[in-house]
Amino acid sequence: MRRNSSNSHKKAHKAQNIFLTALCILCLFVGNVSAQSGDVVQLFEQVATLIRDNRLAEAEQELAAVLKVTPNLPVALNFMGTIRAKQGRLPEAETLFLRAVQNDKTFTGARMNLVYLYLLKRAPDKAIPQLKEVLALEPEHAEATEKLAELLLSQGRFDECIGFIEKQRGSRPVAASLLVILGDAYLAKNDLAKAEENYLVALEGRLENAGALFGLAQISRLKGETKETSLYLSRVATLTGDSKSPEFLYRFGLEAMRVDLFDEAKSALQRAVELRPKEPSYLLALGIAWLRKTDLFEAQKLFRRVLQIEPGNTQAQLHLGYVLLNEKKFDEARLWLEKSARSGVAIPEVFYYLGLVAQEQNDSARAITLFEKAVQKLPSYVHARVALGSGYMRLKDYARARQELETAVKLDPNEPSAHYNLALLYARTKEPAKAQEQMRIVESLKTGRRSTSGVVVLPPNSSPN
Repeated sequence: MRRNSSNSHKKAHKAQNIFLTALCILCLFVGNVSAQSGDVVQLFEQVATLIRDNRLAEAEQELAAVLKVTPNLPVALNFMGTIRAKQGRLPEAETLFLRAVQNDKTFTGARMNLVYLYLLKRAPDKAIPQLKEVLALEPEHAEATEKLAELLLSQGRFDECIGFIEKQRGSRPVAASLLVILGDAYLAKNDLAKAEENYLVALEGRLENAGALFGLAQISRLKGETKETSLYLSRVATLTGDSKSPEFLYRFGLEAMRVDLFDEAKSALQRAVELRPKEPSYLLALGIAWLRKTDLFEAQKLFRRVLQIEPGNTQAQLHLGYVLLNEKKFDEARLWLEKSARSGVAIPEVFYYLGLVAQEQNDSARAITLFEKAVQKLPSYVHARVALGSGYMRLKDYARARQELETAVKLDPNEPSAHYNLALLYARTKEPAKAQEQMRIVESLKTGRRSTSGVVVLPPNSSPN
């Protein structure tokens, strides 16, 4: 019961923020009602003020008196729907808004309230038709135009999004925000030239549009231009310090981590979490950012918070298992890693880490089985092959150890642990010249982080999203 109460309170709080737009719709109805009575206009202005000041009981009392006399008056229905939405009573709000537009099909204010209601209920498929109705009535409605473009993009309807914005662009100048959405749609279709063109136009020669700069950063990364990507993202970071868009901050954080801008990523993700403290994807990403900063303590706290909200989150289970493995808490690490492995969509790292746990617990046979499973899932997984070769070496199966370690060296000639373990193998098989050559290679490479067995333990390579 407490959880349901918390959810209702959360929805009510969101609704209070979203439905403040309804207080600005007097201009949409004053012309209609003023022909009937100046007193009516004054009444609704008073109701709007009461709602704005959150004096909902008084506003409801005024509206109830109006609706008792004229039960289908669209303006009164819309205001009553706004009150219900601010109270978190969304089904009632929807019914009232629908009655308002049924009784006045040109009432765009009520339709926009329906749009935000459907977005609050995570029903964009219902919001899109309402936005199209608004634009049929008011083709230059800026808010509806941008919101429709955003929804088409978020729903993966890229061609429709592009067609819609290009049509707008053909009839009149469009806002820079629409050009960014257009660039995002082209980017999603991997048309980098078109995407870049629109981002540059949106910038208008000034480096102040965070969305356009972020798009250009993504294009640079896809082109392999690491320096340019970092420059763009560093500029975006200076523009988004007080951003109110948690989704944009989240996306920026992920992109920044891809080019090792961990401080910038962490700051953006912390801001996103402040705006939405219970969003699992934001918490997970922030935990990964702390992990990349090698702060296991902070990372562990965040992964545990994710699992409190979503106990079945396989990535949080994996990352928590990784942290516990590094803290040598092997029993608990195994518990969380096995939960992640049971998901049916486990990535190779799950079995690799479980193998390392088994190895640390002196269960060599189980370790071998788990490393083999990791390699089966990803044959190019160098660290799993190194671990497998090391495991076979412990069992004195030198032929299979040689096969795995020599394969690992071919897959990644710059991986120190592969050469190190191969040197150990050659020493045991009485091939001193080969062993010395492998150690020379190890010395020439920067030594990676190793477990006690000489196997590199790296964080998961999975993306938070």
